[in-house]
Amino acid sequence: MIVALITCQGLLFATLGIARYATFHNETFDLAFYTRIAWGLVRLDFWEPLVDAHVYGLHLSPVLVPLGALGAATSTPVVLILAQALALALAAFPLAKIGARHLGPAGALLATIAWLFYPNPAHVAGYEVHPGSLAVLPIAWLAWSIDSGSARAFALGALGVLVCREDLALVVLGAAAVHAWRHPSGRRAIAGVAAVTLAYALYFFLYLHPTHAPAQGSLQLHFGRFGSSLPEVAIHLLTHPADLLAHLAAPQRLAYLPKVLAPLALLPLLRPRWLIPALPILAINLVSEWPTTTDLDVHYLTPGLPFLVAGALEGAAVAARRLPPFAVLVVVALCVLTGHAVAGGTPLSLDFDSAAYAPDPLTRGRRALVALIPPDASVQAPYALLPHLAERRVLRRTTSPETNADFYVLDVAHRRRYAGDEDLIRTVEEPPVRDWMARDDHRLVFAGGDYYLLERGGDPRTGLGGRAIVGAASPDRGTALCDCLAVDGARFDGDVLELRFVARGRCPSDLAIRIGTEDRPPRVDLLFGGWLSPVHLRAGDVAVSRHRIGAALRARIEARGLRVGAIRQSGARPEPDDPNSVPVPL
Repeated sequence: MIVALITCQGLLFATLGIARYATFHNETFDLAFYTRIAWGLVRLDFWEPLVDAHVYGLHLSPVLVPLGALGAATSTPVVLILAQALALALAAFPLAKIGARHLGPAGALLATIAWLFYPNPAHVAGYEVHPGSLAVLPIAWLAWSIDSGSARAFALGALGVLVCREDLALVVLGAAAVHAWRHPSGRRAIAGVAAVTLAYALYFFLYLHPTHAPAQGSLQLHFGRFGSSLPEVAIHLLTHPADLLAHLAAPQRLAYLPKVLAPLALLPLLRPRWLIPALPILAINLVSEWPTTTDLDVHYLTPGLPFLVAGALEGAAVAARRLPPFAVLVVVALCVLTGHAVAGGTPLSLDFDSAAYAPDPLTRGRRALVALIPPDASVQAPYALLPHLAERRVLRRTTSPETNADFYVLDVAHRRRYAGDEDLIRTVEEPPVRDWMARDDHRLVFAGGDYYLLERGGDPRTGLGGRAIVGAASPDRGTALCDCLAVDGARFDGDVLELRFVARGRCPSDLAIRIGTEDRPPRVDLLFGGWLSPVHLRAGDVAVSRHRIGAALRARIEARGLRVGAIRQSGARPEPDDPNSVPVPL
């Protein structure tokens, strides 16, 4: 039964991770970040372009080398997702050995349930990929080595942990202290492992990281208010205890430990020594300023969980000496399964977000966009696309400064959300998009999935937006909306209203139009679907702008007549003497 549970949950973990990736629902850049590192290490490329830094200044994760090699023959993101799912599932085996040692066969089953259904692993498996999550397998073996007294297993487990992440050396050191305390006969061997681990950590934190760190890294994001380096943070916390106490007094931090221990029936408190190796993880999460570090479902907690589960198992054995053993096992199982039902992140849980793992109308467009970008081209893209573009030399986030990439992806989701609303032209998202579309050195080659794909070096009039320009005419033709644009007729094509315009010159980039029946129609649309900036119009251009119209508005237009006006970002007419709108015959 234990093997069946581990197999089923492992398949579920893998399915969730692959489904989120395949449907383009990754929300952060972590999968892309580690994919790019793994891809680069195999090719002896040690520069990570997403954060613009050498890998030595980020994290030391040698485990990514063999995974990157496997990915070279298949798909690096998929290999990382599958490896993480495998590590999360297999971590149940050493924990089951601990459960069996203290509680017999029933304890082995309880350990498996406690690990696989704790409300964290499924969330982590189905969200992104992190080397710290890969480390849970050797961390679980560390827990078993502490319980069994095996110095050899401890050394192998420590090596496995350090191969995944250098900062987990703190976890290894905590585990070494507990192992030496419980098993004096193995102290010399454990001390040797601890010494090597400490030297490795100091080498990274005091030399590699400071000399190769990016200008803005995770240290600043998590602990920026306390200092800009690890020593500064430590000194500040030691010399300003009031700041630390005020930080820890926030409600979400006060509730953190009870929330973490509740699915384990608080039993780790009966064997608090198991909290020692988990303490670095718990302490960092509590001190961090990052808003999600105290959530139950994030990867920040995962490396500490094997020790908490081990503590719960030994705590259950202590409780079983005073209470009916079967009752203790049932209570622990119920606590874990209740936590999973409430916040487990699987189809068995109330918090399961099925939309995050299913294709939606945007998925096909995003897939088509990615397929248009050559594998050797440089690109800047939003988070949801990054994992699918990470296996290339140059990849940047669109939140980074412009890097003269061959392709640039604009997130235009706000244009869908605010379609037809005057607020569209005043959103904070629209001006940057408008500025990009107004440039004369990029052409639009794809629009779909809430994204525009711009190719550097092309004339915007030769891109998709240029399709709106259908001919030429005298600039004096039509009824003027403003100095640069006149309307020259309209017609319905099904539920689409086609407006014919004649340009009288170059228009401002923020020019939009009102459509309706009133003098100041409330509906506001971008010209040419937003695909062609009005800046690129030339005198005499005849351009068609298509607008999907609902049945109610079409009925009003057919009954009362169509009126069209021009509007700018301020909400005003382009010029004070321009009309609010003009009648347009159908």
